[in-house]
Amino acid sequence: MVVNACCHRAYSIKGTDIQIKMFDDRIVFENPGRLPGMVRPTNIRNTHFSRNPKIAAFLKTYHYVKEYGEGVDRMCRELIANGVAEPKYHTDDFILKITVPRVTEKSTRVTEKEKKLPEKLPEKLPENRICLIDKIIEKSKSSGDKLTENRIAILKLMLEDPYISKSEIATVLGLSYTAVGSNINVMRGKYLRRVGSDKGGFWEVICD
Repeated sequence: MVVNACCHRAYSIKGTDIQIKMFDDRIVFENPGRLPGMVRPTNIRNTHFSRNPKIAAFLKTYHYVKEYGEGVDRMCRELIANGVAEPKYHTDDFILKITVPRVTEKSTRVTEKEKKLPEKLPEKLPENRICLIDKIIEKSKSSGDKLTENRIAILKLMLEDPYISKSEIATVLGLSYTAVGSNINVMRGKYLRRVGSDKGGFWEVICD
């Protein structure tokens, strides 16, 4: 949040600076300047507009940011992973205020080392996810594609845990890492896509 605020601050506004206010139940970031360009609270996760492109380029060169335009979406994913609601955005005159709820003890993030792998493929997915799998199978039949049992199992694991890694999938299904990668490559762009970087991103299963 701090890096993002420094990157998108309206430096033409004088007499005030970025402020971080900590409360018992939230943190509020106050940044001089309104949301830039076409960016709105409703589309801020996937709409990119660089108010200060030279600062953005500097931050990326020195690895303060991973990819242009992914900062807000990555922050939201991290908060959701912690069981916390997304930040709220509010403009007060010329100050953009971002309110981030506090992470409670009940919503502490599980680290990669602490994360427990499922012992086997989930036998029962929520009904909406089952419908999605059924739609994907129907789509594959109409397209003449072949969705093997392994590929369907990979999609189910990704629906169960979008942040699951290839090595974790291989462990659960008893496949080699190479076999998992090959199956994913066949389905990529048709039935799934990677959102974000290989390290910090997640899988999104698609059927359209």
